[in-house]
Amino acid sequence: MAMDLTGLGTYTDYMTDANRVNTENLQKKLENAAKTEEAENEALLDACKQFEAYLWEQIYKEMEKSTKVFSDEEDEEGYASNMVDYFSDTVIQQISSQTAAEQSNSLAHMLYEQAKRNYNL
Repeated sequence: MAMDLTGLGTYTDYMTDANRVNTENLQKKLENAAKTEEAENEALLDACKQFEAYLWEQIYKEMEKSTKVFSDEEDEEGYASNMVDYFSDTVIQQISSQTAAEQSNSLAHMLYEQAKRNYNL
């Protein structure tokens, strides 16, 4: 008795296509998960760097305050003094960001690694 195998080729093609589609969908999900994880890690590291820059900024501002003890107190409320303070704050912020970015074993990296361990990232 011979078996009718005429429909088997169509079924095999259907299953092959279905498996291919499932494989492609799984691959896309894995790629999206990797991109999401990378984006989350990047955002976490950026937040840690911003925090470190803020700490450096506070340190530099306190250092600047200590130098004002020896400065001339004339024109303390004048326009020139206000402009110097404004530009000084801007420079301190830039130096703080640069300091945080240049540290190889920086506080930001330590915070980042600790946060990854704590939150299983």
